[in-house]
Amino acid sequence: MTAAVPSPLLRGLSRGQLIALDAALAVGAALLGFLAAIEGPVPTHPGWHEPPSVSVLFGVLLGVPVALRRIRPVAAASGALVLTVAAAATGVVPDYAGLAPTVVVGLVLYTVGTELDRRRSVPIVVVGLVAVAVVFGWVARQPFEVLLVTWVLGACWAVGRTVRERRAYAARAARQATELALGEERLRIARDLHDIVAHSMSVIAVRATVADHVADANPQQMRESLQVIAATSREALAELRRALAALRTEAVVTPAPGLADLGGLIGAARTAGLAVDLDVRGDEVLPDGLELAVFRLVQEALTNVLKHAHATACRVQIDIGPDEVRVEVSDDGTAAPRASGIAGQGLVGMRERAALFGGELAAEPRAQGGWLVAATLRRAT
Repeated sequence: MTAAVPSPLLRGLSRGQLIALDAALAVGAALLGFLAAIEGPVPTHPGWHEPPSVSVLFGVLLGVPVALRRIRPVAAASGALVLTVAAAATGVVPDYAGLAPTVVVGLVLYTVGTELDRRRSVPIVVVGLVAVAVVFGWVARQPFEVLLVTWVLGACWAVGRTVRERRAYAARAARQATELALGEERLRIARDLHDIVAHSMSVIAVRATVADHVADANPQQMRESLQVIAATSREALAELRRALAALRTEAVVTPAPGLADLGGLIGAARTAGLAVDLDVRGDEVLPDGLELAVFRLVQEALTNVLKHAHATACRVQIDIGPDEVRVEVSDDGTAAPRASGIAGQGLVGMRERAALFGGELAAEPRAQGGWLVAATLRRAT
């Protein structure tokens, strides 16, 4: 049986402290039971008046179920019901002092509702309510009193069940929130890894093709291409290490790429033979997350141009406004829509990045030739 989750008022207490609290309640219940047991029957209802030792014993025994209710709820409920029925039937506790055992039974039935599942707790509460109703009805012969006691005890169990259901709902909601957060984090990591690997591999593939074509005719250009391949490979490895380090709790946090790193990104594309023009307008300070999204959008757009567009020139324009950032990457290529990555993972990730900031992304051919990728990202309000 799993440990019960404490109520909001007792959330700061450990289970051991809660058991200690129950012990204190047990002392109070024992004292209450003793005071009820020493009460004699009223003159109009003559009955047996037990010796003081029996009253003391009853008080002590009545406190035991309260002390054990969290540890052994079934045994505590059985003991409390047996004591209550026996005390009422024998006259140890007169009917007008029946509040003491009723309080104990109510506390125990509340714990039965919170600690046990429905299959186990329902039979206990049904048997308990029937037994209490029968014995109080036989002793007191007051239908309203019997109905009131039965209703109060049933309500105690019902409150316990409600608390249990709310705890279960809160636990399910917490698990779902955790799973959603993990899913979003996996998606973010997948996007970052795709952007890093795809861009670097595109530059390497282009330069490797150039080196292969000019190997015999122009060894100097071949060596330059190999140098670019080596440098790009080192940069890709460094970014991959940083992305993987983000998964380690003990890793040193390194700054994520942003607008200041666009120069290196453009330079890498230029080494692959693509003439890139970068135009950044606006001087608004962007949050780190928004800067990273802009960087990744430009990175993926340039990767698509290098891989698919067969372009010689490309223009990257970033307009930073007070409420939103607009990113446009256009080229003079001739690629078909499928080749431009519309159905691939690249633009899927770009659309997801834009959606995270309440924006949208469009990728379409331009009237004057080539392709345009335009994204709008909005600041959080």
